[in-house]
Amino acid sequence: MFLLGVGSDEKVLWGVALGIGLVVIVVVIALLTFLSQLVRDIDAGVDSLWTVTSRMAQNTTGLYQLAGTGSVLRALREELIRHDKLLGEKR
Repeated sequence: MFLLGVGSDEKVLWGVALGIGLVVIVVVIALLTFLSQLVRDIDAGVDSLWTVTSRMAQNTTGLYQLAGTGSVLRALREELIRHDKLLGEKR
């Protein structure tokens, strides 16, 4: 066959080299499969995070309108106190 003039020691070394090569190929395939699955998991997590942050951004677009709420509530409280005093005097 291919190894006709090669001694038995060389045939053993070739067999060992081919065996090591096969093991390396199997390990590389396993690691690439693991990496591919890891990338898919990360991608799914990023998609989920993007959805959550997009929804949060949509829910917080009107927060600037709350800036004046405190002063409006104070004015409303003062007005309620005035009304209470006026209604209390009529009793």
